[in-house]
Amino acid sequence: MKTKLTIEQKEANKLARKEAKKQAEEVARIEAEKNQPEVESLTITIEWKKSRTWGANPHAHAEINFKDNQGGPWGTGFFRTETDYTCSGCGYDKESTVIAQIFNDFMKGKLWSLGIDKLRGGNGSNDKGSAPYGIHLYSDNRPHFGGGIGTSCYYRISEYIGGKFEHIASGKTFDVYKYTDLQK
Repeated sequence: MKTKLTIEQKEANKLARKEAKKQAEEVARIEAEKNQPEVESLTITIEWKKSRTWGANPHAHAEINFKDNQGGPWGTGFFRTETDYTCSGCGYDKESTVIAQIFNDFMKGKLWSLGIDKLRGGNGSNDKGSAPYGIHLYSDNRPHFGGGIGTSCYYRISEYIGGKFEHIASGKTFDVYKYTDLQK
């Protein structure tokens, strides 16, 4: 004969299932970041559009060339274009914010490949690491590229992860940047 579970037991089982699901999602997120296809080059075009409230806001799109005809779930073949990067507001660097969004979407695998010890120091704290400002490591499971830090930080960040960052074109209402991976 089956015994009925008490309300407390049912609630405890529900919380255990919820926690197990949360942990599985975290493991899946980390694995997806670690297994991102390697980027050969990344071209970021930023168009500045006027806003009555916030002045000029960046609207960016990225053209990503993957190494070795990779692409996986991020695109078919070796090339992908993404266009939905923007931000608004004031009091921070909006251009580096959209650059960080793009780097976080396609370059987090580079951070994971460096190892946790090489990511320390980049968030501006005093954790005495060698990473440049703009590489954030709030916990061992959440390395990412920082936004609102100034676009000039991405030159040093790119060098640190094995690439080159260049400002290749500009005009009155646009800027174009290119990241090229230098590791073979």
